[in-house]
Amino acid sequence: MIKHTALIRATAITAIAAFAFAGSLQMVGQDANAKPAAKAPAAKPAPKTLEEIFVFLPDPVAVIGAKKITKKDFIAQLGKVPVEYLTQLKPEMLKAQSKQIIDALVEAEILLALAEKAGVKPSKEMVLAEFDKKLKALPKEQLDVIQKQLAVQNKKIDDIKNDMVKDPNSLKFYAINKWVEDVVKPKVKVTDAAVEKFYRENPDQFKKPETISASHILISTMPDPNATVKPDAAALAKLDSEAKAKAEKILVQLKQGADFGTLAEKESACDSKKNKGSLGEFQRGQMVPEFEKAAFALAKPGDISAVVKTQFGYHIIKLDGKTAASTIPLAQVKEEIRSGLQGQELQKEIAAQIAKEKETMKVSVPAFQ
Repeated sequence: MIKHTALIRATAITAIAAFAFAGSLQMVGQDANAKPAAKAPAAKPAPKTLEEIFVFLPDPVAVIGAKKITKKDFIAQLGKVPVEYLTQLKPEMLKAQSKQIIDALVEAEILLALAEKAGVKPSKEMVLAEFDKKLKALPKEQLDVIQKQLAVQNKKIDDIKNDMVKDPNSLKFYAINKWVEDVVKPKVKVTDAAVEKFYRENPDQFKKPETISASHILISTMPDPNATVKPDAAALAKLDSEAKAKAEKILVQLKQGADFGTLAEKESACDSKKNKGSLGEFQRGQMVPEFEKAAFALAKPGDISAVVKTQFGYHIIKLDGKTAASTIPLAQVKEEIRSGLQGQELQKEIAAQIAKEKETMKVSVPAFQ
């Protein structure tokens, strides 16, 4: 089904910086086994500070009207990214990621200027009010989880609030977000015709595959992981033979009228025994092939399979229910589609406003080598 798109391009600035460099780190060391073409020159002393690492950056790194983003501002966004990580990045990668961060900082300043023009200015009071609003909208269960997680760190929600109002990036982010929600978003409308068009043109997103719900009894052929001696081939064959015989005996009992759930609780080696063998609902591709083939071959609720062997052992499967493949009606997904399309249009609108404001504010980003 359709997935919601992000509503604003400039998210928390620190997160952008951290993500940019974290993503780059995945590529560090890929050429570690490459053989040098020639004798390597004497290694230069490794940079010890962020200032030394980003010596190639101009100062300021960008100018937006009368506002300057200094190299110090840029470095401050990196937070606690370890110097040793950054020194592992290839120079061209470091510079490319730096450009992305600078562009994000510029966009954040432009969005903040647009918000302030609309009368939305960063303030501690606004941040706390918006935070409380979102907090009240959370389901009680989710709020309880958050509070428990904070308790593990010896923190409370008030501690989070205190940290937020001290962080300039939080003040900017909440102002931008409020501007988007209160000023820009209401202007972006998605018609019923657009929703219906998307639904018609993307039928695969609204298909529900055939599903079944089933229970099983597993007689395991897996050796005891705690055994001091690893079983040999003969021992494994004996274990397999005994498991198969036991499964076939249970199948006979079921055919004679024994209760499936009772036997599952007593004999099954699967954790599903706690639920009388129930595996719940699943679709094709979620179970191992042998199990899936036998389970989906069962015709009606109550049908029981023959003994089925998989890598885990011998199974007896009972069909509990079957739901045919279908298409979700438009009425059920109409508002979800509308929300997703609105998010896409909102991104376009914000991008257009950023582009226009860049010309008005005379943005300059010096090149660096």
